[in-house]
Amino acid sequence: MSGFEREHFTIGGIDTTVLVAGEGPPLVFWHGAGTFTGFDFALEWARTFRVYVPYHPGFGESAVDESISAMHDYVMHYLDLLDALGLERFRLVGHSLGGWLAATFATEHAHRIERLALLSPVGLRVPEHPTIDIFKIPPHELPGYLISNPALLQQMMSAPPTVDMIVQQYREMTSAARVAWTRTYDTTLPRWLHRVRVPTLVLWGRQDRMLPAEQAAVWGRLLPQAEVQVLESSGHGLVIDDPAAVQAVQDFMMLAH
Repeated sequence: MSGFEREHFTIGGIDTTVLVAGEGPPLVFWHGAGTFTGFDFALEWARTFRVYVPYHPGFGESAVDESISAMHDYVMHYLDLLDALGLERFRLVGHSLGGWLAATFATEHAHRIERLALLSPVGLRVPEHPTIDIFKIPPHELPGYLISNPALLQQMMSAPPTVDMIVQQYREMTSAARVAWTRTYDTTLPRWLHRVRVPTLVLWGRQDRMLPAEQAAVWGRLLPQAEVQVLESSGHGLVIDDPAAVQAVQDFMMLAH
């Protein structure tokens, strides 16, 4: 991720790292429950936007915050971080766990969001198309649930994990468990999604092994200004390994540029 600069903030006593690249209108990306794949895909967006990729507390280069126990705690953390960055209005992209966070944030602070993209977000209970429990997936099988690109998957699976990688994965899964161990959804979220009155892209991969693509239609019905796209060859990772997903987000965000 050599194309990024790093900015460091202390938010509520927690050291927080933000990757920054590009010039233009601000675009914020909130990652999912793991950061081992990196964020080089976001450099494509940096050709048009000033891209901010913060590490959530307990993930990547940000310090652990053991007081975070609910998604709303992340919302409050990011309100302080966004203020520190001077971002009053911005485009927002959230993937998986970060999609849940982005949707929750948008129900309360839609006035700060110009356009919203939710990439295979968790956060809804869809009994007929249930989400796989990520905490029951053996760590060595996780890449196969996240990545659909065979070449990239083979590359990742063929490289044995280092001690640092194992420690980081444990740290990140522990942080994710603080907000999602009991359930990977919020029973009240469907009630409030009508408040997200901003143009919203719901993007899913048909090959998603973690969250069935049928969930996309549920989000589409609940969000007032939703555009739903399902990419036939993509998996759960979407922008991580599919250039078509990166371009879909770019095209959608450019509509307000």
